[in-house]
Amino acid sequence: MKAEIIVSGSELLLGQSIDTNGPWIARKLSEIGIDCHFKSTVGDNLNNMAETFSKAMTRADIILCTGGLGPTQDDITRDALAKALNLPLIYDEALAEKIREKFKARNRAMSDNNLRQAYYPENATILDAFPGTAPGIYLQHQGKHLFLMPGVPSEMKVMMEEDIIPLLTSLLPNIERIYTKTLRCWGKGESDISALLAEINDELDHLPNPKLSFLASGIEGIQVRFSAKTATESEAMTLIEPFATRAKALLGNLFFGEDDVSMEATVAKMLDQKTLTLGLYESFSEGMIATRLNEKSQTQYFFKGAWVESRERDLSVEAYKTKLYYIQTLSHADIVTTVHGEEISKNNLQLTLLLQHHDQLYEKSMIIPYFNHQAAVSFSVINLLNMVRLYLVGALESDDSTISP
Repeated sequence: MKAEIIVSGSELLLGQSIDTNGPWIARKLSEIGIDCHFKSTVGDNLNNMAETFSKAMTRADIILCTGGLGPTQDDITRDALAKALNLPLIYDEALAEKIREKFKARNRAMSDNNLRQAYYPENATILDAFPGTAPGIYLQHQGKHLFLMPGVPSEMKVMMEEDIIPLLTSLLPNIERIYTKTLRCWGKGESDISALLAEINDELDHLPNPKLSFLASGIEGIQVRFSAKTATESEAMTLIEPFATRAKALLGNLFFGEDDVSMEATVAKMLDQKTLTLGLYESFSEGMIATRLNEKSQTQYFFKGAWVESRERDLSVEAYKTKLYYIQTLSHADIVTTVHGEEISKNNLQLTLLLQHHDQLYEKSMIIPYFNHQAAVSFSVINLLNMVRLYLVGALESDDSTISP
């Protein structure tokens, strides 16, 4: 069965709000094996919204819409669906009374415009889950299944989990879900990693299962994602594992973790395994490395602490090296590390990564685009942590780093 998601609200088209409902619904659909082929965003315009519903009816079996079910004049999703399907809107006095009771239970006065929420297209039913004052609507029409939900994420999620997902599951003759295995990588760009795995990708293009995709995820690394649609997870992994194993071998030291394993968790585990400790000097990175190590790793026994100073001091690389020496002396950490950032030309930033282990200092430089400071800081953090990881696996010396005593 094919699904389409419609997200309504002019604020989304004006850039005043970001849609989080659509991606969440798409993930829930994929978990029960329903493919979402289209997602539309439409403003609060009756004709445009009706046209969007009409088009969805021609290409999807399941249509899920969020937003526009409230009491105000721009809440027109009910009206648009009725227009698209040429159905009258029915007023339900029993539903109106439920809405009144909700206001009464919350000790709130109800304005009359809230009774707009008691209308729905003819032959529709109201979802049992009803956390807010806007009810969810289900309509089966010409073999299609249409669901209208509020745009408030917490209310929408309750309706999806308690009513819609169980109903959709009951419609599926053989439930197949999409299972994934993700390989996280760092050290090359998405295009380079894709080229390394081109042979595997070509093979999978000719198979129904599994499939391979690539996703650049910023500070979380490059994701190489294998997915398979099967009845059970074990069946999916049987299909995926041979290709994932080949991919790991091709990726080599670019690969750092599977599924939800972060770079921070990987580095923390390696330090624990080697009984090594880590200290940080942070100025350009603004304390982000220490924060993420504490958030993402399950243990902090390896972490001796961070010395964080304002980046406004604008210290040189040599001054950063001196800071590392002091921190190693004060913290007694086995490894100390830092990253220095300097704008060398318009929109270009040079990062200098420094790692010291006892009396050995490693230095690596790279130039990155510099359009957004926070993005540059995030990029510096994952690169510095990756330098620590490569050092711990003995691959740093072959990674264009300068070594000095």
